Amino acid sequence: MKPSIGIVFAGAHTLGMARCSTFSSRLQGANGPDINLDFLQNLQQLCSQTDGNSRLAQLDLVSPATFDNQYYINLLSGEGLLPSDQALVTDDFQTRQLVLSYAEDPLAFFEDFKNSMLKMGSLGVLTGTDGQIRGNCRVVN
Repeated sequence: MKPSIGIVFAGAHTLGMARCSTFSSRLQGANGPDINLDFLQNLQQLCSQTDGNSRLAQLDLVSPATFDNQYYINLLSGEGLLPSDQALVTDDFQTRQLVLSYAEDPLAFFEDFKNSMLKMGSLGVLTGTDGQIRGNCRVVN
């Protein structure tokens, strides 16, 4: 199966953290019945504290300081922190198959990630009137 750059780059979520406010829909059990209930309860406890919206959760609770394929294993276990992450296994069969392949074969994930990074790094920089530096990334100047 041909790798998708978006699915490969999503694996970078094996590192990092997110504020409770960015995954609040997961706290209500969003993304279907396949959410891991222990995972959900831990997140609800973390985010229910008085400073809940400023609290941070690891994107990968199992190996938060290691770049590995655990992110994909977490998704298959219903432990994707962000709704967009968990959607990779719930919204589309082909996407789920890619997640499954990366969960089962870390070397395939590393190889595809490396190749995707090289491909992205070879993109030319737009300069002059061909490009722009945005003040707000979400809005064209």
